[in-house]
Parts: sequence; C-alpha cells; structure tokens
Amino acid sequence: MLFSSISYLLFLPPVLLLFWLLPHRFRGALLLVASYYFYMSWIPVYGLLLFVLTLVNYFLGMAIYSARTKCEAQLSEGQPTKASEVSRRAARAWLWLGVVINLSTLSYFKYTDFAIASWNKAVAISAPWLHLNVQTMSFPLQHVLLPLGISFFVFEFIHYIVDVYKGSKTIGNFIHFSLFAAFFPSQIAGPIKRYQDFIKQLETARVFSSRNLELGLCLILQGLFKKVALADNLSPIVAQGFAHSASLGFAESWIASLAFALQIYCDFSGYTDMGRGSALMMGYDLPDNFNYPYIARSLSDFWKRWHISLSSWLRDYLYIPLGGSKCSMPRRYTNLFLTMLLGGLWHGASWHFVVWGAFHGLGLIVCHTYEHLLNVSAGPISSALKGFHASLPGKAFSMLATFFFVLVAWVFFRAENLSQAFNVLSAMFAPHAVSTWLALDLERYPIMAAVVAYSVYRLVWDRREEIALKLPLLVKEAMAPLWPARVVIYLAVFVMATGLAPSQASPFIYFAF
Repeated sequence: MLFSSISYLLFLPPVLLLFWLLPHRFRGALLLVASYYFYMSWIPVYGLLLFVLTLVNYFLGMAIYSARTKCEAQLSEGQPTKASEVSRRAARAWLWLGVVINLSTLSYFKYTDFAIASWNKAVAISAPWLHLNVQTMSFPLQHVLLPLGISFFVFEFIHYIVDVYKGSKTIGNFIHFSLFAAFFPSQIAGPIKRYQDFIKQLETARVFSSRNLELGLCLILQGLFKKVALADNLSPIVAQGFAHSASLGFAESWIASLAFALQIYCDFSGYTDMGRGSALMMGYDLPDNFNYPYIARSLSDFWKRWHISLSSWLRDYLYIPLGGSKCSMPRRYTNLFLTMLLGGLWHGASWHFVVWGAFHGLGLIVCHTYEHLLNVSAGPISSALKGFHASLPGKAFSMLATFFFVLVAWVFFRAENLSQAFNVLSAMFAPHAVSTWLALDLERYPIMAAVVAYSVYRLVWDRREEIALKLPLLVKEAMAPLWPARVVIYLAVFVMATGLAPSQASPFIYFAF
C-alpha cells in the first residue's frame, strides 16, 4: 500500500475517524491493528517477522533495564563492587545479544545474496591463478526477499536497547512498544524515531485540533505533488538515461544525473511529508527528515539537512561509539570514513553503494580538513578565504561546489552497478558524443509545469508570515477563505497533482532499503 495509491486514500479516512471517536485507552490498539494491516498488505508473512523482532526487543529491553537498575541500586547502597560489576556485565551482555540479533536479522535478509555473489565473483577471478574449482567453491544465490522497512525498524530497535542501557526508561506497555516500530506513517521508510519523544506522545491523550488536521492535509498534498507530479515524471527519464549509459552523450548524462538528484529528493521527502501529515492529523509529531539539502554550503551541512534522522542515528550510535571527534585527527577521520562507508552499505547490498558511502566519507574528510586549516591559520590567505566564504559570491560558490559533489555521488547511488556508474561519469566528464535525445524526451513529461507550480508554492508558503505582515487587512481577509473555499483549494491541488502524474506510478525509492 503506497501513500500515493488509491488504497491508502481509502485506508486513512476510516482510521482517522475511528481514532478520534475512540477513547484514548483504545487508540493505541487501533493504530497497532491498522499499522499491521498496512504492513502486511504487501507480504503478510513478514508481519510475523516484525512481531517476533518486537517481542524479542521488548524482553531484551526489560532484561537490560533490570540488570542496569540492579547495578545502580547496589552501588547506591554501598554493596561490594564485585556484585555491581556482575550486574553491569549482565546488562552489557543483554545489550550485545540484542545488537547481534537485530544486525544478524538485517544481514540475513539484506546481505546474504550480496555476500554470496561477492564470494562467487572473487572465486571466479582468482581461479586461474590459484587453480580453484569454481563449481565446487561457488554457492547458489538464495534470492532472499527483503522485508519492507527492515532497515528502519532494526535501527529503531537498536536505538531503544542502547538508550535503555545508557539510562533511559524502558517501555512497559507492550502495545506502545509495538507501535513504536510498527506506526504506519513512519513504518516503511522512516523517519527513524527516537522512542523517548514518541512514547510521550502515545501516553498523552491527543486532543483534536482542526489546525493540525488541516496542516496534516497540507503536508499530505505537498508530498503527493512531490511524488506523483515531480518524482514519478522524472523516473522514466532517469531510467532511460542510466539504461543507455554506454551510449550517453554529454548533455544526456548531465540531464539524467540532475533528474535523479531531483527525483530522489522529491520521492523521499514526498514520502516523509505524507507520513508526517498522516501522523499530524492524529496529533502526533514526527521529526522532519529534510531541510533544503541542496542549498547546503558544505558537505557537513548537507548531512545535517539530508535524511536527518539517519545521519543523526549514524552519529549517535556509530560515529560517537567509535570515538567520534574526541580523539586524534587520524582516528577521527577513520571514524568518519567508516561511518559513511557503513552508511553506504546500509542503503543497499551492492558495491556501488559502498563506493557512494566511501566517496562521501572522503569528501567529509577533505571538508573537515579544509575547515580546520582555515580556523587555525591566521595569515592573509586565510583571512581572504574567510572573507570570501562570508560574502554572497562565496556562499553561492560553496553551495554550487557542494551540490556538484553530491550530484556526482548520486551517480554511484542510482547506477545498477559500478560499470554503469563509470559509463555515466565518463559521459559527464570525458564526453565522446554530443546529443540531446534525452533532452527532447523531456517534452513527453510535464516536468517544467510541475517544477514551476511547486516552486511558486514553496516561495509563497515558506515566506507566508513575512508576506502576511506586508499585506493590507483587506487582502489578508481575501487570502484566508472560510473552510468551504479551502476545501475547494485542496481539491484543486489534489486534481492538479494527479492530473500531472504519469500513467504508471513508480515505487518509493527508499522502499528498497
């Protein structure tokens, strides 16, 4: 069931109606049933996997909390260090068991075929030199089907047990804990929630707000437009470009790469908007995942704006435990590189995702080194560079340079393999032909109309408060119509979005991760 599908349009209104009609004590159960129905509408058996992982992590959290509080009580009562050390080790053992179970589950479903294919390829390459029997040393692929959203809810489970070990309270209500992982607005592609904030919202009765209902509807319509009018129209252009990577011309390669940069942003942020809007209509506030990432002025700034919930998770549960920045500079850069490398592998079980992560890791190292040298230097060159970066041309240059780096990296992300990625990059930087057949193909899709419409909307919406202050009272009243008029406006946006949509919908890109 896609957020942009008719089935979701039929699913959400009854859930909203029942949610607001039922007393607070029954709403958690309703949302849990709705969330499992939403998840199992794809492959029902994987609902069992989600339930088993939920059950295991619930009891692991209880075991960690029990051992940790026992250790704290023993220390506060002045009991022997040996007794408290036993309890502390028990808590740590439960934690590591949970991490191993969660990562093993993720690894089996996501990386089994990747590991087998990599092994088989290594055997085939080394066979002539090592005189290996390829047939006996190779293994058949298992063709394990990846459960939707497994990367996201596994990360949420790991966050939960780690934070309980560090001192946070456990979740005693099993329905609330189950809903933490299964909540349908964030279930398949995030954002990755922090349980402390989400559980507080579950425990507090939601109060109906027409403002939240309308803001949620606005987010859903905004996300729908991004997805069906923009991302889905860009999808066939990107697919055609990368499918013909070996024969791409200069213009075509740049068009395909730029189209994918726009597609993945509109696709993923559109999903987040629809998920956040659905949650807001029930009074729940999910974290935003994007903050204009393509206007970032450095690669560090980009990762503070793009997929914010994942980048903050990687920082808190991978980069900092590795040592973070509180160590020597070589160690810090190693931690940074490993974090991005594993972040790339998290996105997909293929070597081109690993290269994408490594590319960003190296880029961040260069970015941090440059910033460090700029801060510690006091000469005229350093002062001139600081002044340049503070100026408008310097800000524009930094923004364009960052976007250029991100754009090149996206080629590795989108390609089906490294060979295809290098073909596209070769056409971009070492053009062997100049053609515009892909540019002409843009005329088949209403991309420009959708981009203009969305750009005008963002320009007005993002500066609405500033614009409102400058408007006379009469105009303000004219721009704030009563709810019947607003319903007509929302219907018009819905019709425009669906009218610009291509005949064939594309699945959300991050469903693959």
